Amino acid sequence: MFKHLILFVCLITLHSVIQAADMVVIHSHSANSYPIGQLFDSQATLTLPANSEITVVFESGGVKTVQGPYQGQLTDPLSNSNATSDLKLVATLADLLRDQKTTMRSTSSPPEDLWWIDVNTNKRHYCLDTSTPITLWRTDRQTQSASTLVIKRKATGQTAQDTWPAQQATLQWPNSLPVVYGDTYTVELQTRQGGTNFKKVILYRLPDNLPTESHKVVWMVGRGCIPQANLLLARLH
Repeated sequence: MFKHLILFVCLITLHSVIQAADMVVIHSHSANSYPIGQLFDSQATLTLPANSEITVVFESGGVKTVQGPYQGQLTDPLSNSNATSDLKLVATLADLLRDQKTTMRSTSSPPEDLWWIDVNTNKRHYCLDTSTPITLWRTDRQTQSASTLVIKRKATGQTAQDTWPAQQATLQWPNSLPVVYGDTYTVELQTRQGGTNFKKVILYRLPDNLPTESHKVVWMVGRGCIPQANLLLARLH
């Protein structure tokens, strides 16, 4: 009985801590006071010195940037809207930001559009915004010569082949191979000099009903599209 009481008290305490943390710092030019990834309560009083700046995301998905000098509480810009609070949202963003600090960054530059599929990396999971065409991307070094692109849907063996012209960094997904989201595809790029890039990809369609960009980031994290989620998170202001 006593053990059950202790467990109950611990759960209540943990729930209170989670409830209190209703926003997270995603950008900071005041890292000593408010480091990236810090969770805190919107009822807390912030003190920002001159020439400092932080950006926070609330549990509604609302984003707010504050510049110093500033002292006071922060108000959610979506507080007067019909936005729904999501306790998991700020916690997921905080975990993503903490992982950024411990994960080795790639030395190669990412594509300029976060929705493009990079054929040069071993990254497997891609989230796609279907308001734009599905686009494949290769590095400048790979554009020096024409290549042959071969894409196969693993479940059926259906294959599409296309020529990727020299001096062209992007190529649209072949119309002859419709995408089935959640299925695995192999993507092979064969250069005329004999070089080959081979990878597997799984594509996910970004839902239309996600209320904010912050919710998109969290949804992408749940599908394993971590590099894309990091890129989108970096653009939130």
